Amino acid sequence: MGDRYTITERVDQGGMAEVFRGVAESIQGFRKSVAIKRILPNLTKNKKFVAMFLDEARLSLHLQHANIVHVFDIGMGADTAYFIVMEYVDGANLKAIIEHHKKQGRRIKISHALYLML
Repeated sequence: MGDRYTITERVDQGGMAEVFRGVAESIQGFRKSVAIKRILPNLTKNKKFVAMFLDEARLSLHLQHANIVHVFDIGMGADTAYFIVMEYVDGANLKAIIEHHKKQGRRIKISHALYLML
């Protein structure tokens, strides 16, 4: 991810992109934890997917809300895969929580779902 970002671990993958935890490094050793969302390498030649990914990046730059992660940067890696650098929010993965409940044949409690939506 260039000279500025270092990937520390892979967090998850979806149908269009994968998300990594990383570190943004700046002058004088300043470091910040970040999330790096990268378009899947096999989709970099698909103009439709690239356009959708870049549209998401453009839109997210204009959104400002306490419950929406802040986007810091958009770039292209050496492998020509586009990436978005966002604030990293440490916490539980909602997808994993939902899948855990499914495996147990349960649904998330309504009170928990309402809390998440709020």
